[in-house]
Amino acid sequence: MFVRDRAAAGSLPDQRELVAAFGCRADDPSSGHPLTDWARALATLHRQRHGNPLAAAGIDCRRAELVAAIDAWVRTQLPRRSGTDHLRAGSLGATVDRMAAAHAHASHLLHTAEDVSDVRVHAAWYRLAALADEWTDLILGAVRKT
Repeated sequence: MFVRDRAAAGSLPDQRELVAAFGCRADDPSSGHPLTDWARALATLHRQRHGNPLAAAGIDCRRAELVAAIDAWVRTQLPRRSGTDHLRAGSLGATVDRMAAAHAHASHLLHTAEDVSDVRVHAAWYRLAALADEWTDLILGAVRKT
């Protein structure tokens, strides 16, 4: 287990902070960190998309805006070092969006499955855990290389 150095990672939230943000409602108070607020907004959009498929186009446009906002924030907030180049090469915004989608799906299955031990429920939460590990690998890679 690594102790995370927030300053070295450009104040990126860890996976627990993101997953907690996904579980928040849109009207909950701000976390004080733009990335977790955007993560919460993405999860809300994924829940809305699931509940109203006819609104998917507008929701997907807003999701794209949030992904772009996250990527722009990362470009301006992370120090320019070779150890953070991999964060700029990929889209952290897209990673957060995938995590938000996985959380919304897993939560939906958990609340609607007849049997919570259903293999689909387990697979959905496993997918979220794998994406959370991917997030951790991305941000810890920046800490170790700097």
